[in-house]
Amino acid sequence: MQACDLCHLLVGEPASVPPHEDLAASGIGLKPNRCKVDSRWRCMGCGAWMYQSTELGEPPNMWRMGARPKDLAEAGT
Repeated sequence: MQACDLCHLLVGEPASVPPHEDLAASGIGLKPNRCKVDSRWRCMGCGAWMYQSTELGEPPNMWRMGARPKDLAEAGT
């Protein structure tokens, strides 16, 4: 998978920066204590997975690119 320029530009930006027009919401990531860690986004253009982290995320309050969420991979979706 080759991520698009729009996804690359979001990486490292503050989480307050809105998602670009090709990102579609794909759920949230939770810690075991049910605290929200990030919002998940999937780029409909390039297929990249983007994560909009909360203050509990890693890195906190920033956009990052990553692998497909494990819960979706295990569910086969």
